[in-house]
Amino acid sequence: MKKRNIIKYLFLTLLLSIPFLLLFTSLWFFNTWNTMTVNELVFNVKMSLSGASHAMIKLFIMRAFLPTCVAALIIFLFLLLAKDAFKGKKTLVAIGTSVIALVAAMSYTWIQLDMTSYIDQQLHASTFIKDNYVDPNSVNIDFPEKKRNLVYIYLESTEVTDSDSEHGGAFEKSRIPELTDLALLHEFFGDGSDKLNGGFSMPGTDWTMGAIFAQSTGLPLQISIDANSMSEQETFFPTVRAIGDILKDEGYHQEYLCGSNASFGGRELFFKTHGDYGIVDYPYAKDQGWIPQDYGVWWGFEDEKLYEYAKNRLSELSKSDEPFNLTLLTVDTHFEDGYVCRLCEDEFEDQYSNVFACASRQATEFVNWIKEQDFYENTTIVLVGDHPTMDADFCAEIPEDYTRKVYTCIINPGASRDGADQREYTTFDMFPTTVAALGASIEGDRLGLGANLFSSEQTLLEKYGMELEESELNRKSHFMNELAGITDEMAMEQNYEGASANCSIEEQGDIVKVTVSDITGVVEKIEGIQVDVRKDGNYDSLMTYNMVLNEDGSYSVDIPASEINPGDTDFNIICKGALGSDISLFSQRGDMHLKQTDLQEYLEALKAYAESGEYTVFITTRKSGAMRLTDDNIAALKALGISDDIPKGQDVTIVAAINSELNDSHATKENQNIKGTASDNVSYHLKGSWDSFKDKDFLLEINDENIMIERKGLHFAVVNNSTGRVADYVNFDLLDKECRRY
Repeated sequence: MKKRNIIKYLFLTLLLSIPFLLLFTSLWFFNTWNTMTVNELVFNVKMSLSGASHAMIKLFIMRAFLPTCVAALIIFLFLLLAKDAFKGKKTLVAIGTSVIALVAAMSYTWIQLDMTSYIDQQLHASTFIKDNYVDPNSVNIDFPEKKRNLVYIYLESTEVTDSDSEHGGAFEKSRIPELTDLALLHEFFGDGSDKLNGGFSMPGTDWTMGAIFAQSTGLPLQISIDANSMSEQETFFPTVRAIGDILKDEGYHQEYLCGSNASFGGRELFFKTHGDYGIVDYPYAKDQGWIPQDYGVWWGFEDEKLYEYAKNRLSELSKSDEPFNLTLLTVDTHFEDGYVCRLCEDEFEDQYSNVFACASRQATEFVNWIKEQDFYENTTIVLVGDHPTMDADFCAEIPEDYTRKVYTCIINPGASRDGADQREYTTFDMFPTTVAALGASIEGDRLGLGANLFSSEQTLLEKYGMELEESELNRKSHFMNELAGITDEMAMEQNYEGASANCSIEEQGDIVKVTVSDITGVVEKIEGIQVDVRKDGNYDSLMTYNMVLNEDGSYSVDIPASEINPGDTDFNIICKGALGSDISLFSQRGDMHLKQTDLQEYLEALKAYAESGEYTVFITTRKSGAMRLTDDNIAALKALGISDDIPKGQDVTIVAAINSELNDSHATKENQNIKGTASDNVSYHLKGSWDSFKDKDFLLEINDENIMIERKGLHFAVVNNSTGRVADYVNFDLLDKECRRY
């Protein structure tokens, strides 16, 4: 056999294996996610997969990738060893087999996702959401003078179904007896009997991020299939007012705890942009040394640790006079089959049931612990399933005529029910109901698509019925695209969010040479490149220079050095598109000589500025900052003027204001708060902490303006003592190895 033939067969095998990978992936995918919808699939494809469960990745390898390897081996051996009877035909046979696999994969996926119905729903848009949406921005919500604390627990995949039939569940023996008893003692909006009641999970709410969004905003999480990736946006439905926004405005301190990577599925983006929650997740636990750097089970760490960390956070938060909202998401009961921790018992024949039983005990123990604390009297606890489980094997045991609802239990609310009839509700209704449970009065008793279940206001489910509401929510909604900030104009602009180029701005004698090359991410024809220059940051001093296209495809322009101030000039390089778009490729502000992205190089450059008499160097810490400092970094900070000990490998709070006549510097385990005057034209107020979650502990205020960006790490500002202008502001995140300049 010639070497050339072997290489040809290897290439052909690789090509023909792709349909088999698609087929095995679809078989594994829909056997695992048997309730997957197009909306959920589209959303998760658009979001970053960072933080996905290692267990799920292993399952993909075992059930999709390895079978594909076997198929590839068979194809290769067939091509290599087929007898003369197949001479001239074996390639066609292999191709035909792969085509069959491709058709099978596409057909199976089409059927499982019910693409025919989906296309019809997208072609016939609905106004149901717009017609029934109550914008929280236009509603009066009055909180009591003494605000109640909130502990909100999303119980992964937990349903009323998991209980026994005597209490409204689907099983002969309850998988969640403790949670059942807990609900019976408190509020679940039933009819007074021992039958549990819960909310329906509607279209756009039946996966974790969709569920969180629904219960926080009263809306389904719908994104048009042709819309921009949510993961590339800086905000998450920016015009929507969520419960986190409401509580933030009422002075609540808010934190989100989970045992996975919060970035997965857009959760971190949502909680940060709707309430500025502190994020305590799997990476954070490793950064803080709570778990070893190489620790990892299931999606990150197990619920036993989650509840332990939650107790610690509650003990700390309760010391403050601020009301708090601690939101948790459990993970052990995530499909497929859940995670068996050391606390699980072997009570049932299947693993998933044993995991649910263990989760029930842990959640109830956590609630009982809260009840024993002094802060409980003024604290409302909400336990609710995020969505029904997607575990195909577990669902197979549930009777087809059984109506599945998520588990719901509200403990110690600051409200009482108007009636005793059983409510028919969805997870949308949890939004206004939770606000009311905190003792707040809501004008009209409706928010989003939800109704306050403590009131007599009808829910949309009670008003329209399941069939109509479900049908309408499945249809495309232009209104949801508008709320997501996805207008036609924004779509065009955001097509260029990924636009980039290699840009350099260099002093060369009596000129400043600006060069742009390797432009990527611009779809339109480029009409030209321009540089906007503002000397001393003065917006009235705008000077525009058109760049010249060179033979090698780069653009350049020479700007007379006399026309700028190297110590304080703002540059903005703009690509002019043929369709009229102005696409920002690069921007640089302040001092041209302070653009280092390496911390050591930056610290060495700062020393000259601090000693010059013309500038003041300010440093502060926002959460983890100093743990990863090297010996050279510490020595450079000492040379800059910080006299306190900075122990290597430990997090400390570093706060400093340093110039030729001032040294107000501190490196300590305690929070720091310093203020003063650096010059006649520069006043400062700095706050820093390496371990606080509270916004009030972070500040970089220059002349009464807080310039601090909400990014963890060490923050540096260099300020001109004469003008008060910020010559440079940069954040070094040593944990994520990122440098951000603003």
